[in-house]
Amino acid sequence: MIYITTLQHRKPRQITWEDVIADKLTLNDFTLDNSNSSGTITRKYESIEKTILDKINVNEMIKWLSLFNQENEELFKVDRNKLYYSFKIPKSSGGFRQIDAPNDNLQNALRKLVNFLSEDCGVLYHTSAFAYIKKRSIVDCVAKHQKADSNWFLKTDFSGFFPSTTLDFVMNMFSMIFPLSEICKIKEGEAELRKALSLAFKNGGLPQGTCASPFITNAMMIPIDHILFNKLTERKLVYTRYADDIYVSGEECFPWKDTVKLIEQTLKEFNAPFIIKNEKTHFGKKAGRSANWMLGLILNKDNAITVSAKKKNYFKAALCSFILDTLHNKPWSIDDVMTLRGQLSYYTMVEPDYFNKIITQQNKKWNVNVKDMFKRYYNG
Repeated sequence: MIYITTLQHRKPRQITWEDVIADKLTLNDFTLDNSNSSGTITRKYESIEKTILDKINVNEMIKWLSLFNQENEELFKVDRNKLYYSFKIPKSSGGFRQIDAPNDNLQNALRKLVNFLSEDCGVLYHTSAFAYIKKRSIVDCVAKHQKADSNWFLKTDFSGFFPSTTLDFVMNMFSMIFPLSEICKIKEGEAELRKALSLAFKNGGLPQGTCASPFITNAMMIPIDHILFNKLTERKLVYTRYADDIYVSGEECFPWKDTVKLIEQTLKEFNAPFIIKNEKTHFGKKAGRSANWMLGLILNKDNAITVSAKKKNYFKAALCSFILDTLHNKPWSIDDVMTLRGQLSYYTMVEPDYFNKIITQQNKKWNVNVKDMFKRYYNG
């Protein structure tokens, strides 16, 4: 099976084979057009019509990959671990997450590869994916469920999503995604694509901290997202994925254990190298304790998207500590300041009135300007 994904038009319509026959489709239908909606349409075909194949130049794509590999030959020779700066950041759920930041040479090469695959080849993402995508956020992800008036929610995630993703698995999935599917049909093309993608891997998996890992995972998940989206839609359920976090919701209570089995069966069908985390699988009603179910965001009883009370209290305490420590010449590390400022930006996007009011209150209480305090840290 081959999967073709295109961006939705501003006024969504179905792309038909009649469009193709009438030659209404151009190569732009398979490339990134930032003027369009960030939603996509994915279709599955047993084979691709010659009319569509004539609109791409596979040999030019292979030529580009070959030149890319030649230009970066020195990077392929270096021990991959020496090309990264690794550090750990705290996870909201506890513990630490390792971040592997590539050096400038590797980062530039990976960025060039991603631009080629996304813009020149037109490789996109399924409409159910919301993480690491321009013009999409966790708020948009929650809004998808909000729009459906969902009352019951299932949350689960994959174990070892990034580090468990292998190059073989990615190549297998890319062989089903147009137009990479056409590159993979040619021995030379498959070899060049495999070599180019290998530059994005570290110790057999995808590192967290590069521009390539998010793009690769969103693209490779298109067939899985497509099947889950369609099967769950048939059950009148809403399916979204935010990186390795899976969210399924419905207006009525639904057999969530069967839904988990469906997800597991779909992963098995594609020989996916990751599994469901049973300890992180939760099901409940919107008004219950499971309401705090999307990265600190909830849908409250009024069907409004809000930041959880726990997150609000934690932020207010952290902000107060930041102000007092700064006033008493106890400077924070730049990483901690960036974290707090990032939370403020994120939460303000969700509930602007509430968090702008907090800033105003703190400014008045301590006779400060929080934004100016942030700026002083960044300006040294």
